Amino acid sequence: MRKIGEIEQADRAAVFSDYLYAQGIATSVERTDAGAGELWVHDEGTLEAARAALSSYLEDPGHSRYAAAGKAADERRREQKRQQAGSQRNLYDRRHILGGRFWRGVPLTRLLIVLSVAATVFGGLGSGTRLEQWLSITEYTVGEGGPVFDKALPEIAHGQVWRLLTPIFLHAAMAGGFGFLHVLFNMLWLRDLGGMIENAQGPFGLLHKVVVIGMFSNLLQLAFGGPSFGGMSGVVFGLLGYIWVRGRLDLTSGLYVHNQTMMMMTFWFFICLTGTMGAIANAAHAGGLFAGMAWGWLAARRVNTRR
Repeated sequence: MRKIGEIEQADRAAVFSDYLYAQGIATSVERTDAGAGELWVHDEGTLEAARAALSSYLEDPGHSRYAAAGKAADERRREQKRQQAGSQRNLYDRRHILGGRFWRGVPLTRLLIVLSVAATVFGGLGSGTRLEQWLSITEYTVGEGGPVFDKALPEIAHGQVWRLLTPIFLHAAMAGGFGFLHVLFNMLWLRDLGGMIENAQGPFGLLHKVVVIGMFSNLLQLAFGGPSFGGMSGVVFGLLGYIWVRGRLDLTSGLYVHNQTMMMMTFWFFICLTGTMGAIANAAHAGGLFAGMAWGWLAARRVNTRR
């Protein structure tokens, strides 16, 4: 960087810096102890143009073109963010298509998929195995009027707190055709959505979303439909909502929802509501989706406020 001069008041230097930025000249302003603003040009190729613009400014600092520069500079920044987001999308698409490198970079996503498949193979919903009961939110028996269980959730009350989350690993037993599709589609969506968040925010960034959204959607499903439920659907709908809202409101997040994923998951969400797919955990779907959207909005708002 090269210094081109200074302006007596730092706030005026910031206004002039915006003017230069709108003209395609990137600068930084450093405040001095005396309150002045030093102007530093990033690219030496723009040095002469910046010096000439500074000379004109010092001759007539009150000119209207400087007052209007802030709006133009903000629009240019937004455009650069859109271009950056587009580049990140293209990078993600290449990794997604090529598969290998992208897949190796998401250990938590892989672990969640392995746990889900293993739990479903050895103790899927409807299998009647001890593993199914151990991973359910509470133990229950199936009576004529539906599942019979203790609403006080005694297992959790006595320390088995994993039950608040572990139903997300249970999918319909593989013995039926629906069981295979149930776990297959959830794992494909988890790979795409969970992998994107893990790439952008790291394993912990994904983990606490899975835990919070998973527990919230599980408890909501328990309240509306009883304990005989399972699946990663509430989580993946939550990740969908988070990515969709955060990506639209925070262009620097590197998150976006592919059109095909959005269309397929929206179709699945509404077709499940019709009841044609049988007993589906619709409360978990809806709870996860809206929890993720709220989380995405709050995260984007925090980032934008900080700027």
